[in-house]
Amino acid sequence: MDDKSVFAKTIYAEARGEPEEGQKWVAWVIKNRAEKGRDYWGGSTIRGVCKQPYQFECWNGRNDIEIKEPGAYEKIRKWSDSLYDAPKERDPTGGCDHYNNPATDGDPDWARKISKVRKIGNHQFYKS
Repeated sequence: MDDKSVFAKTIYAEARGEPEEGQKWVAWVIKNRAEKGRDYWGGSTIRGVCKQPYQFECWNGRNDIEIKEPGAYEKIRKWSDSLYDAPKERDPTGGCDHYNNPATDGDPDWARKISKVRKIGNHQFYKS
């Protein structure tokens, strides 16, 4: 599986039920983590960041993501390749590198230590 497929499948698995804007913010979180290249985020590649254990739940214990909603996945694929290649200047998140769903995750310790930026759909986005 190539990096662009890993990228699109991560967005799909993490945010397919969210508004497209929220899906794109999830994509930028992945890109921002790869750009920062922190070791605990899997290094400086999209694949490394997405598949780093315990960073994106959708990959925990999996080698691939099953596409159960092909229409949702195809919509993401239509824009994710161009966003994958987009320059940093087009990042609408201002450098967000975390997100969570407060309704299911509560208020984790890590979220209290970084800045809340914006909530889109069910996801709260943060910048460290």
